[in-house]
Amino acid sequence: MKRLFLLSIFCLGVVFAGFAQDVDPVQLKNDGNDALRAKNYKKALELFEKSLANWGEEEEDNAMVYNAGYCAYKVKAYDKAVKFFGQSIENNYKTSTAYLYKANAQRKAGDDEGFVETLEAGIASNPNDAKMKDMLSTYYLKEGNAFYKKGAAILKQAATDVAAGKFTTNDDQYKNATGEAKEEFKKALPYFDKALKLTPNDDTAKQLKAAATQAING
Repeated sequence: MKRLFLLSIFCLGVVFAGFAQDVDPVQLKNDGNDALRAKNYKKALELFEKSLANWGEEEEDNAMVYNAGYCAYKVKAYDKAVKFFGQSIENNYKTSTAYLYKANAQRKAGDDEGFVETLEAGIASNPNDAKMKDMLSTYYLKEGNAFYKKGAAILKQAATDVAAGKFTTNDDQYKNATGEAKEEFKKALPYFDKALKLTPNDDTAKQLKAAATQAING
């Protein structure tokens, strides 16, 4: 009876070993590439992840890691995209686009701090990369413009109230409103400066900085 039990265990072990050998990471990668070419990003990501999980001690396939990140980005699995593109950066594989995709994934996931840190690191690593500079400059410009618009809205409302006879430009209400607006313009200026440091020829950033400066000193 004991021999039969041991034989059964041995047979089960052979069966499970057979199942384990059926997981071919190279074939999974190839199937993933086929799914990627067919733009079936969800299936491709599943196959790439399974392949990577069973890759073993062989040298990591940098292209597959990058492609897994791309597929994760396409299916809006942004946490996975950040992870895979982070690995691509560490692997020094297609670093420029990996930085861009990682940053975009962080932004879409609501991680603005991570977005800025990734682009700053990317620019430090690739000082002449215009795409990363433009992306970060656009972010700074948008952030600064939000403060600028708030200040402009305060001034507009104050002018409307003066025209309606609620108070005059000599009254404290008006002075307080203009002071509040100037504080918003002051908050905007550092962002415009950061944008111009990255893209010195950005006319919009120049105009907004000039307008904010004039409003502060006016």
